[in-house]
Formats: sequence, C-alpha cells, structure tokens
Amino acid sequence: MTTKKYLPMLQLSIILISSLISFNLFAAHALPEFSARYAVKKFGLKLAEAHYQLHYTKTGYRINQNTDLYGLAVYLSDYAVAAVSHVDEDGDKLLLRKHTYILSGSDDDRNEDIDILWKTPKNTLDGAVSGIVRGQEIELSTDSETWDLLSFQIPLMIEANKETNEYTYRALLVGEINTYTFVLTEIKKVTFNDKEYDALRMVCADPDRDRQLHLWLLPELHNIPVLIEDYRNGSRRYSGQLESVSFNNEKPYIDKRTDDVNEDEDDF
Repeated sequence: MTTKKYLPMLQLSIILISSLISFNLFAAHALPEFSARYAVKKFGLKLAEAHYQLHYTKTGYRINQNTDLYGLAVYLSDYAVAAVSHVDEDGDKLLLRKHTYILSGSDDDRNEDIDILWKTPKNTLDGAVSGIVRGQEIELSTDSETWDLLSFQIPLMIEANKETNEYTYRALLVGEINTYTFVLTEIKKVTFNDKEYDALRMVCADPDRDRQLHLWLLPELHNIPVLIEDYRNGSRRYSGQLESVSFNNEKPYIDKRTDDVNEDEDDF
C-alpha cells in the first residue's frame, strides 16, 4: 500500500528532474540551433545557394555548410562545397575539435581535414593541430581558442553587440594560424522578413592581402548574418544574402524580396 501511495509522487519527481536536466542541457548552449539559406550573388545575379546549419551535439556544436550552384551555372560547372566543424564546450571555453572542407568540381586540391587534440591542465590550453590542408600535412600547436573559416561564426554570433567595437580571434586558414579582428564599423536599419532590424556591420581585413570580409549581423535574430560580402582590392566579388532562417525548427523567417542589386550597392 505504501508503494502504491507514493508511486504517483515518485513519477512526478522523475518527470520534474528530467525536465530540469533537459532545460540545463538546452540552457548550456548560448546559441539556438538554426538552418539558414543564402543566395550567393555576383554582379547581382544568383549563382549558387549556401545552406548553413548549426546543431547541438552531446559535447557542444556541429556547424555545416553546403554550397551548390544555382540556375544556369549548373550547366557550366559541377562546383560544390561541403564543410563541417565540431566544437566542444569545455567549461567556459569553446574548443574546435574537427574541421573538414571538401571542394568538388575543381582541378585545385583545396580540401582540408584537420583535428585538434586539446589538453586543459589547470585552466590552460594546449592544442595539437594535425591534418592535411590542400594536399600538405600540417602539425601546429596553439595555446588559445582557435577557429576555422566556418566555425568562427559561433563565437562571433555569441559575442557581437552594439557596445563592443572589436572582436579578435585566432583562426586556422590555409594551414596557418593567425590573428583576425572583426571591427564594428556601422549600425544600419535593414529590412528582412517584412520587418526592420538593426544590423551590425562587422569588417575583418586580411593582414597580408587586400581582402575584407563584411558580415551584417542581426542582434534580434541571434546575430545571424543577413548579408555576407567578400571584398578584394576594394571591390565586392561575391555576396551571400540571407533568404530564410529558422531557429530550433520553428517557423522560418523568409526574405520576400526577389529583385537583384547592383554590384556596388548593399543588398538591403
């Protein structure tokens, strides 16, 4: 009789504990899961579609990028990109563990397969980087959080705000680790999904070449980039314009504009 009396209370306790555990696991992630699609344009023409996805894992995050040609471009090439990065949460740190990048449809070997083995004694970082980048073996070491061209979006989306002007990250690009700084250069009203948002323009300049990456982030939408721009020698080469995004599998935000823009204009 005693067992039957307390069984409902025991079941309720299990449900509450399970709910708390689920909540804590969800709350541990500073970003929601998302799925975002971009129109990759040159001279105002859509040439490709890029699909970015962020998923939770048991240890942190997995971010994927898949880019495929669009429209008439599919008849000219079979170019495609598939990239994935695995990032672990280790206390208050985010640590890149694995990155792969596969470019198909090109005679150039631009593929990357990189692993980072981290040791964290006494709250310090010791990372051993190894892998193959563009056909060459690499072995590097790092004593700070290190990112790649795909995964750096995670800390930037977490940290970006209107009050902070600079964000500095160590990143592994083309087999070398260098320091890159994003600078908040402008805050502008933009329209997306028939609503007006504040957009933060973050600019990262390559320290060795005349190249810039411009990211327009929407703080109200977890700092998802609404526009990605690649500048070389002062001119914009390509842009990636957000077409749709959904967070945690909820109703998507969709850009309803279909008109193209000129090369020298922002896609807003």
